[in-house]
Amino acid sequence: MKPSLTARLTRTLFFLIVVTTATSMFVVEMFVEDVEETILSSELKADAQYFTEQLGKGSFQPVKTGRLEATFLAQGEGEAVLPQYFQNRPLPFSEEIEVGDTTLLIIGEPIEEPSGTLFLAQDISIMEGRMGMVQLVLLGVAGFMLIVSFFVARAGAQYLVRPFKKLTLDVSNTVPSRSLSMGQIATDYRDREFCDIANAFNRFLSEIEAHIEREKSFVKLASHELRTPLSVMSGALNVLDQRQSLSAADQKTLARIRRAMQTMRDDTDVLLELARSEVTESDVKTIDVLGFAQNAVEELEHGHPDDAGRVELYKDVAGLEVIAQPALVRMLLRNLLQNALRHTHGKVEVRLTRSSLSVRDFGSGLPAHIAEELKAQDNASQKATSAGQFSNTTFGLLIVRLVCEKLGWRLEIPQSDSQGTEFVIHVSNLPGAN
Repeated sequence: MKPSLTARLTRTLFFLIVVTTATSMFVVEMFVEDVEETILSSELKADAQYFTEQLGKGSFQPVKTGRLEATFLAQGEGEAVLPQYFQNRPLPFSEEIEVGDTTLLIIGEPIEEPSGTLFLAQDISIMEGRMGMVQLVLLGVAGFMLIVSFFVARAGAQYLVRPFKKLTLDVSNTVPSRSLSMGQIATDYRDREFCDIANAFNRFLSEIEAHIEREKSFVKLASHELRTPLSVMSGALNVLDQRQSLSAADQKTLARIRRAMQTMRDDTDVLLELARSEVTESDVKTIDVLGFAQNAVEELEHGHPDDAGRVELYKDVAGLEVIAQPALVRMLLRNLLQNALRHTHGKVEVRLTRSSLSVRDFGSGLPAHIAEELKAQDNASQKATSAGQFSNTTFGLLIVRLVCEKLGWRLEIPQSDSQGTEFVIHVSNLPGAN
């Protein structure tokens, strides 16, 4: 699962606050250290200046108190008389040293009159202890700030993402519809960017609604234009029948034309329903699929005598019965058989089981892109196939897929290679099923 935008913003804000806090603590620490060093150095140098003046006046006396030690080493005297921390150091010097548990700041400066060296040592242990306490306080403050920053980052991320979540929810709640207006999402956002996104989405919805309206008008006009010539031809057939001037052979031909016209009328109605994506329960019956398959084979063989005897029908003991619109089942079978006969010169096998129908040919197989598009209906993420994908599918197989979607049947292609192609349709609306 991909991380949420809120979590990513929380991490980003928390990281920025942590970096800012760490930088601030480092700057404060460096400033405090510099202040400490400046104060102590200035104080000790002032003491050195004072004792230098005392040496010039001849009134200098060695000093050793709890926090300060001052001594003078005349030129030529040995350093053995000095404390060890003053010995063997190049002049002049100024250092901070540790002597046991004591921290000393020491300096050594050469004096011209009288000639020699002035040594000073100041105990800064108390100051160092205070500095340690200050550092602990700074660490505590930093820890507290990090804890607070986590909640601040999370609250800030939630605040920033709140309008985005609202926009996402509005878009998600927009349900596609072919009969009702999809409505418009709210554009009352404080931020201009979200308003721009909402307005762009509303323009997109308006274009979709206009496109659907044009499509519905086209289907309505197409329905009228397709049914009108069928009605004219049906009337003409009735006139021919009423004249009673046709031979027996012509009567058979007339009956075949009438059946073909009725089939065409039913198919036209089904195609228009598929184009409108409307589901109706009219003319739903219990259908023996074997009988429909036999009729479809007879029609195809009559129209293409070269295909006679190529289709072999197999069924198990129970056969296959479904509850559906006859025109849909007839169209499904005819297109499956036409596709199989078109892609092979050998046999075509039709097998019926209690809950499935399979049509297999022994041709060269479907093109890879068509097979993938037909299989995509089993993937929920690819259910909404674009018009560009449909355009790459043959019309007959497109009808097969649309009929399966309308009936709620599952289309499977277990084989499509150089050994042939097999379509398996798993039906769901069986008699007696809940």
